[in-house]
Amino acid sequence: MYSYLLTALLLWGFDRDRAGDRRWMIGLVVLFPFWVNLHGGCLVGAGLLGAHWLEQLVRRQPHRHLLLMGLSLIPLAAVNPWGWHYHSYLARAIAMPRPRIGEWAPLWAEGELHHLLAFGVSIGLLWLVLRDGRWRQLPGLLLLVATGVAGVKSNRFLAFYAIVYASYLPGLLSHIELGKDLRRWWWKYQCVFCGVSVIGTLLLLGKAWPHEPWRVRVQSHRATPDAEHLIYPVGAVNYLAEQQFRGNVFVPYDWGSYVMWKLGPEVQISFDSRYEVAYPAWRLEEDYLFFEAREGWQAILTKYPTDIVLVPVTMNVAKKLAEVPGWKQVYRDPQFAMFAREELNLPTVILDAASPDGRYP
Repeated sequence: MYSYLLTALLLWGFDRDRAGDRRWMIGLVVLFPFWVNLHGGCLVGAGLLGAHWLEQLVRRQPHRHLLLMGLSLIPLAAVNPWGWHYHSYLARAIAMPRPRIGEWAPLWAEGELHHLLAFGVSIGLLWLVLRDGRWRQLPGLLLLVATGVAGVKSNRFLAFYAIVYASYLPGLLSHIELGKDLRRWWWKYQCVFCGVSVIGTLLLLGKAWPHEPWRVRVQSHRATPDAEHLIYPVGAVNYLAEQQFRGNVFVPYDWGSYVMWKLGPEVQISFDSRYEVAYPAWRLEEDYLFFEAREGWQAILTKYPTDIVLVPVTMNVAKKLAEVPGWKQVYRDPQFAMFAREELNLPTVILDAASPDGRYP
């Protein structure tokens, strides 16, 4: 969210730049170190600045100040707890493959049909603008192309493409007949459009109301077996808290952050979703080797001695760990199971129903 907001502000700065106002650059100098420390999306900001500079260069507009601004981002990025080491980390992170992380998958491999349809419609509208033949005079075109290509390569960048698209498409459409027709239709039928929007909003609110969206919950189970939203081991964590457990917990990628949030620092975790920020990249592969119970999985328990293993019941290791001498199942609900070393003498709790949702904070 930080990066989305700062991206929108940066696009506003580009508009001021095209108008000859350079004061936006002061804001970028002030905000960029905050962006660096808040989120790695600062690289998107640097990339958009580079695309804007190239576009101005190609169109023979004032551009040298943009090149100097881009070069100044290099030392500004060093204003962080790691100093210049952060640059080498960013270089590794950009090139690092993430085949196990769904949000980094290419657009065509993500599996969300509505994303593909929306992207296809956006390309169709953009093609109508380009077909008109005045693309050289259209601002922001290179930014659209850059974020669009990034969104195809990794669906994590689709939101940035959407922000850039929403910022520039209305202006681009205004140059062609379709845009002029849309404007006329809006003024002619605006009452109808507003009425449909109000009805749609009321229907969505009516559907959301029974779920009490004003209450922030930590979901512990899926409403239906085929639901895909992320759930959290609320019951298992509550069990460890009740037992006043202190020690190490081996936990999959998706749930380490929750365990650390609720039980740290007394409970130490094996892995969490900070991924390469806090761990070597190969640790994720070790995690999958263990939780998928592939050949050599038991050696992980020796390499990383732990007291407890927390695992979704659907993962292969949940079926095999109970057969390993010295380990016993101490907790189980319809979603998660926990196995502990026998010498800990923890009581066994088996829940037939899902544990209640957790509370935030």
